[in-house]
Amino acid sequence: MDEQLEACHYLDMLNLLHRHILKEILVATGLAMGLFIFVLLVGNALRDVAELVVAGKLDVWVFLKVLGLLIPYVASFALPLGMLTGTLIALGRLSSQREITAMKSAGLSLYQIAAPVFLIACVGMVVAVVVNLHYAPQSRVERKALMASALTDNPVGFIEERRFIHEFPGYVIYMGGRDGSIMKDFWIWELDSQQRVTLFLRAAEGELLYDEVNKDLILTLKNGTAEQRDADNPEAFGGEMPDSLFFGELPIALPLDQLFGESDRKRKVRTKEMTFAQLMERRQAELDKEAETGEGMTEERLKVQMHIQKNFALAFSVFSLAVFGVPLAIQVGRKETYANLGIALVIAMSYYFLIIMVSWLEDLPALRPDLLIWLPNIIFQSIGFWMIRRASRH
Repeated sequence: MDEQLEACHYLDMLNLLHRHILKEILVATGLAMGLFIFVLLVGNALRDVAELVVAGKLDVWVFLKVLGLLIPYVASFALPLGMLTGTLIALGRLSSQREITAMKSAGLSLYQIAAPVFLIACVGMVVAVVVNLHYAPQSRVERKALMASALTDNPVGFIEERRFIHEFPGYVIYMGGRDGSIMKDFWIWELDSQQRVTLFLRAAEGELLYDEVNKDLILTLKNGTAEQRDADNPEAFGGEMPDSLFFGELPIALPLDQLFGESDRKRKVRTKEMTFAQLMERRQAELDKEAETGEGMTEERLKVQMHIQKNFALAFSVFSLAVFGVPLAIQVGRKETYANLGIALVIAMSYYFLIIMVSWLEDLPALRPDLLIWLPNIIFQSIGFWMIRRASRH
């Protein structure tokens, strides 16, 4: 009877400690994830769309929708970072307050203490798989479609007055003013691959429309002059005067590649924009092609398999970084949040650097980079479990 009571008391104590650790980890991980999502969201927004909002090219509602569609993408990075940081903060605080030592004195092993961490990491890993292979690529496609829709609804808004516009590849555009949808005083420089002016256009006015069929912006210049430079040596001004001609109306198709990526008519769906189901379809199509031709693994199949394995590996990093963080938090024992954030960033950067190094081997199919992409997880988990075993002995 005494042994049963003692066992029940031990289980109650274990459950109580697990709930305590679980609460600490959940709070710290949630706050860390929120911080990283915010930082990554702001960084991507400033890079991609904030300038368009400030310039009046996108309204605030579209901007907020774009931010919402960015969340799945940044969450794929915030999940492992948040899990690692939360582990370091929670266990580091418990260790610095000698609570971990007290738990070990009560007979708990380090694996038992870390069980709530492993549980949350496994749940986070499953969530990361779904995000990486479905919601992140899906939101990427929806974000581009939303941006393109904003452009087609208000194409005139993308040409600012009295500013040199470089967003359209191969062109520099300047517009002096506007009268409703009619824009006045156009100066346009057409550039070659070396960014030299090959054609200079000046027009009294112009009108901008969106071509639904060809997915292009059509700028129609009216009442202007065109000055053609020598294509071989456009910067030679010492010889004959450049050829000039007058025109009544001149349409120019402005490419949208730099604004929203390649236009729909010019590209197929990129690998990074495919969901898991689409990737598997593409992989099967390549396998069928290989069976017909009798060739080995095609470059396209390797690329698809590399992307699939990379997404799974990055999702698995939630668990790998948590395993690595458990003994580190207990041994370092820092309760300062900023110190744990710094440690987490250094560890995460090391992990992602290894991922990038393996990605460099994508052009060497003989080395099977689609399998080597798991190497960072193996390294971090091996070191993590080795450190846990080592810490358990002391």
